[in-house]
Amino acid sequence: MKLRSLWKVLGAGLALSSLLFFHPLESWGQKSERAILAFGSSGGNLTAFWVAREAGLYRQHGLDVDVVFLRGSTTAINALAAREAQFAALGASSSVLARIGGADTVLIATAAPGLSFFLVAKKEIARPSDLKGKKVAISRPGTDSDLAARVAVQRLGLSEREVSFITIGSDTERITAMKQNVVDATVVTPAAYVAAQKLGFHALLDLSELNIPYEAASLITTRTLIRENPEMVMRFTRGFIAGIHYAKSQRDFTLKVLKKYMRTDDLDVLNVSYDYYVGRVIPKVPYVSEAGLQTVLDAVKKSNPHAAGAKVQDFMDNRFVKELEEKGFIQSLYGR
Repeated sequence: MKLRSLWKVLGAGLALSSLLFFHPLESWGQKSERAILAFGSSGGNLTAFWVAREAGLYRQHGLDVDVVFLRGSTTAINALAAREAQFAALGASSSVLARIGGADTVLIATAAPGLSFFLVAKKEIARPSDLKGKKVAISRPGTDSDLAARVAVQRLGLSEREVSFITIGSDTERITAMKQNVVDATVVTPAAYVAAQKLGFHALLDLSELNIPYEAASLITTRTLIRENPEMVMRFTRGFIAGIHYAKSQRDFTLKVLKKYMRTDDLDVLNVSYDYYVGRVIPKVPYVSEAGLQTVLDAVKKSNPHAAGAKVQDFMDNRFVKELEEKGFIQSLYGR
């Protein structure tokens, strides 16, 4: 996708954030630079990015940010690697795979640490042993859902060879495939689990209870942009961290944002998403976790021989979050 076509997408209104709820706040006299944030899913783990846009917090820190939905993490990470977007909100595996493939992508903050999925199944699959020989849906190989499904199967005492992993698509598409008896089980996010329960499916395992270190949603940029325009990266990071605080302190506003970006009016889904991600998962100080990134890298190494000698430090840079913490910016947001 060329840059002009990306702006055409924006002009056509396919960017979900084409209209703000409120007029954005002024940027304290700073001249606003233009930046694009690409994202590839509608999960609640991206809440802080959306809230920062809708509340005008990027503008407060001198950036005019358009957030653009590009279906699938591969498309979004390619836009970043091609310099058609300056930032991306994606699972860490996307950045790791791109970096191994020769791009200079790098994680600079986390939006949702941990592996937050439920393994759900049809009602006739009551015990782990019932899953043997059955089909388990994932979005695509190498994604968070793929890793989550494999971890879940292993934690249930089965080997990966005892089930078939089927590539289907999004949470909604995977649940639909279960409903149509195309597959027998799948992994879904907390919000999608609400929908799955309403269709009579049940959870065999809540992976969040296992406390597996992971980087499920991250703020990603490129080392080229950090080198050429570190001030833009710092401004975006400020806006993102301010978005975390705003989401935690403004529930009603945040629920409206979730309604828009998740494209649902289901109050159960919206409230579960808020309580789970904003209340439990999203950290005030969003450092990229070495342990979480190591989990991602270990999974990538199993299927990608080019990752054999890679180290987690090759894929992360916490300097911006560290500076904002050390200079008191984050503490100032919370008033203590």
